[in-house]
Amino acid sequence: MKFLPLLILLGACAGGESKSGKSDTSIDPAAGVVVKNQDFNRGKPLVYSPQQDYYPSPKEGAKSALENESAARDLNRIQKLTGGKDPLVVMMTNCYAKNFEQAFKVAESVYDSHQNLPTYWNQVATCYLLQGNERKALLFYNKALEVTPQYVPALNNIGVMYEKNGQDQKALVALQRALKNGKFTKTPRFNLGHLFLSYNLADEALPLFRGLADEAPADVDVRAGLANSLAQLNRWQDAWDEFSRIPEKDRRRSDVGLTMALSAHRLGKEALARDILQATDVSDADQSYAANLRRLIGE
Repeated sequence: MKFLPLLILLGACAGGESKSGKSDTSIDPAAGVVVKNQDFNRGKPLVYSPQQDYYPSPKEGAKSALENESAARDLNRIQKLTGGKDPLVVMMTNCYAKNFEQAFKVAESVYDSHQNLPTYWNQVATCYLLQGNERKALLFYNKALEVTPQYVPALNNIGVMYEKNGQDQKALVALQRALKNGKFTKTPRFNLGHLFLSYNLADEALPLFRGLADEAPADVDVRAGLANSLAQLNRWQDAWDEFSRIPEKDRRRSDVGLTMALSAHRLGKEALARDILQATDVSDADQSYAANLRRLIGE
């Protein structure tokens, strides 16, 4: 199953000079941005507003259904938009680069100003999760919920953590809670869709992916989820049509190529099914499925 994405929101909360007097430097390895702790505001606590959780989307239109919710897909662009001076952006860029010591220094440097923002605690938790410290991650996700009850990003990320550990029932509860709360629901919808697909609950998954595909037709992950949902429902022509809308360079993906090959086989396109299957880069998790397909299609 495709790993579920974290919901990471980056607000523009950079401020004035730090009171700490520290001269620690953060270097963003992706963008070459150099930031000092005194660039960040360690002063009066900021008041939370949901608008702080959004960041700009590109003007040319959405290629990702999640692009204004889950910044992990495009941290380089966000760094440029914020000039490398937003502490939460700098912190998360360091986290994804595995520069955890520097990331937590940035978090500590803005604690006084950011402690009332659920976004801040959500980011700290995600950094611990990326570090592999799930116990602390859960603690800080719950801190975000303490600051703002039913905070969707924290609920989504708790669901991701449970899914990663095979606790799918708990993941389902967390993601459904996230979906009920209105804002930032595209990422929980996407994650729930994949969770339903893993249990062959395509009737539940299909409307989730259909809605996301309407919002971002060029998102390959969403299109693959929609096509796989249709295939689970034995709607082979519809599944084939959706797979065919995915760019050829992405059809080698395991979550695309395998079921696309099966769809071709079901539609009597035997030679094409074999060609697609042979070209697919099969993931370790899908080796058994691929072996069964080879026997069925006769590669």
